[in-house]
Amino acid sequence: MTQREAHSTREEHHSVGTRILLLGCTTAVILINTRVLGATGQGEIAWIQLGVLLVTGISGFLAGGAVVYLQKEIPLRAMLMPGHIWLVLAAILGTLIGAASGFLPTEHIAAIALLGWLQGMIIFHSQLLLAHHQIKQHNLLQSTQGGTLLLALALAFFAFNHPSVDSFLVSLGLSLGITAVLSVWWLRRLPFGRGEMRPKEVVQRLWRYGRSAQTGALLQMLTNRANFSILARSQAGLAASGIYSIAYYGLEAMWLVPRALAPLVYTRAAAADSKQQRMHSTTNALWKALLGTLALLIPAVLIPDTWYEWAFGFDGIQPVIWSLAPAAVCGAVASIVAHHLSGIGQHRWNAWTSGLGLVTLAWLAQLWVPDHGAIGAAWAASGAAVVQTTGLMLAWWNCEKSVD
Repeated sequence: MTQREAHSTREEHHSVGTRILLLGCTTAVILINTRVLGATGQGEIAWIQLGVLLVTGISGFLAGGAVVYLQKEIPLRAMLMPGHIWLVLAAILGTLIGAASGFLPTEHIAAIALLGWLQGMIIFHSQLLLAHHQIKQHNLLQSTQGGTLLLALALAFFAFNHPSVDSFLVSLGLSLGITAVLSVWWLRRLPFGRGEMRPKEVVQRLWRYGRSAQTGALLQMLTNRANFSILARSQAGLAASGIYSIAYYGLEAMWLVPRALAPLVYTRAAAADSKQQRMHSTTNALWKALLGTLALLIPAVLIPDTWYEWAFGFDGIQPVIWSLAPAAVCGAVASIVAHHLSGIGQHRWNAWTSGLGLVTLAWLAQLWVPDHGAIGAAWAASGAAVVQTTGLMLAWWNCEKSVD
């Protein structure tokens, strides 16, 4: 094994290890929420977190993954001010859109704006760290956020005896605040670069690349999470949204390996010297992602619903997991292929296929959610995942076919 390969393997192990730690913290948080607040409380929290993700999705147009692609062209110091101004505007814009459309819970709009701004800042800083190949710091930000949330929530619910959705929001805000401070500390240690660029030019470049990359990411997030809002506003209500959220968070846990490898696929595809090199790297990552996902999916669908009821305090989870199984496999593939396409500058295909997935989800959810509740939402999610992943595979094949 060459030194480069050994370093690459260490990065993969660190990323997967961090994801395992984050998974443990996230699972513990969900267990606490469901056992204390029940399905309805969990459904309300999932709906609020959808709002936070909407804000961060909008933030990413100027303060997201495009900074990794542009780090060779734009000095770090030139990115900071436009990025941070946009974070504030995104928090305002995202919550206004969510409130006006009824997509988000209006009683928590202020909290969503604040939490979304903090989360957007962490993502912005972590992408800047990733752009400078600070993989460990990028990973540790995620585990710090998960660990501090778990600690703060346990103290709020049990030590201070305040079990409520509001206590969860305070705990989440505290964990995001601590992680944001840590991200600033690590950011200060990066080379800020020399030379000056006009802010207008920086914004134009960030927008040119960010709009393609982030349109796909935002549409993908909505495809993944819109069911939380659809169920909460349906006759099934917050309880059905809570049941679905548990199954969906289980689905995300099955993506532990692909999500750990995806940032590495992005950076390696962007830095590869040849088509052969990046295809070899991505294909290896794809097989690892599939095997890692199946290793978690198979036990999850075999566990009886009574075990889930014992763990979370309510039944109906296992049938939803079964219905999400196709989405689990397709999502593992999509994560790797989408990051490969981003790494070679083909962001537009991620946007188109995510948009197609969202349209499919909305159509199928309208057909199935009224009569089948959380299970119908899971069927819709799986249908959307199959359509999107098929599109990504075709785009990957066509883009690489045209490259010598």
